[in-house]
Amino acid sequence: MASKKPKPIDLEQSAQPGCGDLVEVALFAPQGANEQDFLLGADVRFGTMLVSSADWSKSVEIGLSRAILSLDLSGCEIDVSAHRYGDKKPASAKTRLQHTQHTSTTSRVGAKLSIGATAKATHVAARAAASVRAGAAKDAKVSSTETQTTEMRDEPVVALSNSRWRFSAVAEAYMQSRYSGDETLCKMRVTAPKIRVEARLTFQPKDIAIIELEAAPALLDRFKKSPNQAAIAKVLISKHLKEINQTAYRAWSSSIVGWVSTLEGDLKDDD
Repeated sequence: MASKKPKPIDLEQSAQPGCGDLVEVALFAPQGANEQDFLLGADVRFGTMLVSSADWSKSVEIGLSRAILSLDLSGCEIDVSAHRYGDKKPASAKTRLQHTQHTSTTSRVGAKLSIGATAKATHVAARAAASVRAGAAKDAKVSSTETQTTEMRDEPVVALSNSRWRFSAVAEAYMQSRYSGDETLCKMRVTAPKIRVEARLTFQPKDIAIIELEAAPALLDRFKKSPNQAAIAKVLISKHLKEINQTAYRAWSSSIVGWVSTLEGDLKDDD
């Protein structure tokens, strides 16, 4: 008897843009969904944004060095036995032990030398030298040096706990690329007839990278020379981004919500 084919679930994606020039994410199920499980994909993109003053006299171009994608799940859960995009092994450490040998020579003469006559000086000196050579000993000391090197590799995407993924700039100071989409984030197990997956892409003020500042030369010099000025600028920019952010989370979230994507659907009963 053939096994019963799982009922399909139609999932629809909707979005709440926040900082559209900086970030964008779209959830999808590349192979469709059914009443048992489905693969969850996310197309995540990063760009740059131009922020200007009210009178347009000053402007700054910004990007993001890091962002967090977090999932809020209802009616489904991540299959913990399946691979997640961004899973990485712990950093491996190699220990190298090096032995170094130091050799020193010490002389021990057992008899006293007595020189009775000038004529015998040469002969006595020769006998004394032979005695010294006979009494010389070599002491070898071995020391060991142990060094440990850790093999670490920066990854643009790392899977974290609590249904989160961290996106980071690796080669550049800020992200400007598509970071996912070709590979699914994770496998989901269906636990209820109504499914809802909400993804929030957020970032902190410290994650803002100032790319270019268009202002008076004196102001530009202050930003370059003073890290505190740059930090203050990031705080002001983040405040501005929160003000223009239209997502429903801007009031209570300590992070800046750049984009919200929702994937939801219902399991239809048989007619």
